[in-house]
Amino acid sequence: MKRNPWLENLFRPLAIGVMFGCIALSLVGLVRLFAPTWNGTILVVGCVLAALEANYSYRLIQARRLWGSDVLRFRVVEIALFFILLKIGGYVGDRGADVLADFQTWPRHPLNVLDAETTAAFVLALLSWSASTQTVRDLERIGEPPDPRRPYVPATESLATRFFWGGAVLLIAAGLNRIGIAALLDLRRPSVPGLVLNVLLYFLLGLVMLGQVHFTRLHQQWQAQEIKVAQGLAGRWVRYSLVFIGLAALVAFLLPTGYTLGLLDVVGRALELAGVIFWFVTMLLMLPLGWLYWLLLTLLSMLFGGVPPPQPDRSLPELPQGKPGGPVGAAPNWFELLRSLLFWAITLGMVFYVTRSYLRDHPEILGTLAALGPIRALCRFWAAFRRWLAGLAQAVNQRFPRRLSLRRARPASPDEPPFRFFRLGALSPRQRILYYYLSILRRAGQQGILRRRAQTPHEYETTLGPHLPQAQQEMTLLTQAFVEARYSLHTVDREQARQVRAGWLRVKAALRALKRK
Repeated sequence: MKRNPWLENLFRPLAIGVMFGCIALSLVGLVRLFAPTWNGTILVVGCVLAALEANYSYRLIQARRLWGSDVLRFRVVEIALFFILLKIGGYVGDRGADVLADFQTWPRHPLNVLDAETTAAFVLALLSWSASTQTVRDLERIGEPPDPRRPYVPATESLATRFFWGGAVLLIAAGLNRIGIAALLDLRRPSVPGLVLNVLLYFLLGLVMLGQVHFTRLHQQWQAQEIKVAQGLAGRWVRYSLVFIGLAALVAFLLPTGYTLGLLDVVGRALELAGVIFWFVTMLLMLPLGWLYWLLLTLLSMLFGGVPPPQPDRSLPELPQGKPGGPVGAAPNWFELLRSLLFWAITLGMVFYVTRSYLRDHPEILGTLAALGPIRALCRFWAAFRRWLAGLAQAVNQRFPRRLSLRRARPASPDEPPFRFFRLGALSPRQRILYYYLSILRRAGQQGILRRRAQTPHEYETTLGPHLPQAQQEMTLLTQAFVEARYSLHTVDREQARQVRAGWLRVKAALRALKRK
């Protein structure tokens, strides 16, 4: 792929340097909680410069093809220069007499060279330099084939992991910096004032970097597969990425900075609200019974004499007032409950989705968890509960076949398979490839290009291929993948399923174009 010098030599180094500077800025603010007089400017500048220097030093080593001891000597000189420059930067703003007095103490006390400020800046600069070097190395190996000789981590996965770990450190440091250490024990949780600009800038630059990396990887795959790409795709990719980042920034500005109710408080107040609604509905249902009871007593009093009973109250029952701050009461409390309920629903949904996706991508962890005793007992209980529910549904269908069984009330046509809901992400890679091919057969059959029962997949490909000249190669790859997934015994991985999905989308688009014609 043709390299963009502005992207690799200017944008990426600056973006990486600014991102590490954002992290260092929050760490400086965290240290100032304990040492308010500490400047910390040299730490931020050192981290930014170390990140920038890591990019160019890595390129220099690759250009000069240094190896072994040459790289070691280069790195030793590089680290020594880091320390010297940080030490010199620490003296910026000091008087000359104080700097000279500090120099004179070094022969008698050599450890005075390692003062607290210089040591902290040096350690953080080294961390920034190391992480930046790993980032540049990952950016260089995007699209390279995996190395079978050692455990392989894709470059995109390594970049995303490093980005989110840096974001986690940044969020923790920025949060502690804003609310203070003592506020962690304050259950009132005051609102966070103002905009945390360095946090917003870090995540915006990170999203831009990851989007550009993803486009680079896809472009390399398209070139390897000789897929023609529209000329304006790169520009549209940039525009859509900027729109997405703008929406993310808008959401960040609109989100409230106050704390929501705790999860247990939300559940408790929701149950309390459900109880109040149940009581109100019950009172509404009891109101007609009260009128019937009054009419009955009135008739009896007219027949046998006596004082007629008092007429019941026609007004609707009032909702009971909750406790101050409870879910029933003033409008802000209702809004607070709704906002907290929405927040926890979204948060728990995200945690569930991320955990489920991670366990699906790492089946060895899922197997280890499934081997634990409590998890096995819970799985057995859930399986028994599902069997009980299935038996109950079967008994109900047998007892009331005509009223409750939709399948018997409306039998499906023998020529049309029953419609089933399913989720493609729940299928295994082998099942996904089978689905991709069979869905193409169904779509082509709907347009009159039927597959005869005696035709093999490759024979049907020669029938369908001429109708799809712009996707004939993708149809060939899809047919080969189907035959391999259907009749072979070796493992089908997720990467192969993703590649087949790209061809499947191209064939689907070609079938849609054929249908429009």
